[in-house]
Amino acid sequence: MRKYFFLLLILLGLQSCYYPVRKDYGIYSKSLVFSKDQKWLINNINTTVDAHHREMMTAETMKLFTQLSEGKAYDLKTAKSENLISHDIPFSPETDDLEDLKNNSDFNFLVNIYTFKVRNGLDNSIGVQYEYNKNETFAMMDVYDIKTLKKIYTLKAYSEVSVEKGEKATIFTPSTEMMTMKNFRSLLKSVKKNAIQMNK
Repeated sequence: MRKYFFLLLILLGLQSCYYPVRKDYGIYSKSLVFSKDQKWLINNINTTVDAHHREMMTAETMKLFTQLSEGKAYDLKTAKSENLISHDIPFSPETDDLEDLKNNSDFNFLVNIYTFKVRNGLDNSIGVQYEYNKNETFAMMDVYDIKTLKKIYTLKAYSEVSVEKGEKATIFTPSTEMMTMKNFRSLLKSVKKNAIQMNK
């Protein structure tokens, strides 16, 4: 009997852990096209997660783009150390910034990733809630074609978890840190799933 009680408790906990990640591509295609002769510049990730998770984000992004581009992806730090570019790139680049990249580097695409914690009402709030509370986060990826100076891809992955007044938040209620990482990984999963690789 005790065994079934613990099993039920685990199932309830797992159920409360589940929350959907919604995606929005805006007006753009779901697919990024990769070919052997095109180079990708991965900008620093703009995020408020802790240092450990930030490093994981950078490593996972580089692993995916290096694989899809067959070794033609560079993070900003590497590009600067190899003198492929000379300065930082804004997270919302203007046409002038892209034109500078076009004229002074041989990169074809710029990838910007950023995350944001919209609401964190349930972080550190275990127990009965005395008002409606919500955790809400999103992650976004924008890709710019440096040669045409235009944005060619955008994907927003977002999620929310809420607890009504009088209900309990538990140890299974996801934190904004966990939600941010799930949203981020959803971006990469979508890129991989929908990628078109040329010259294969």
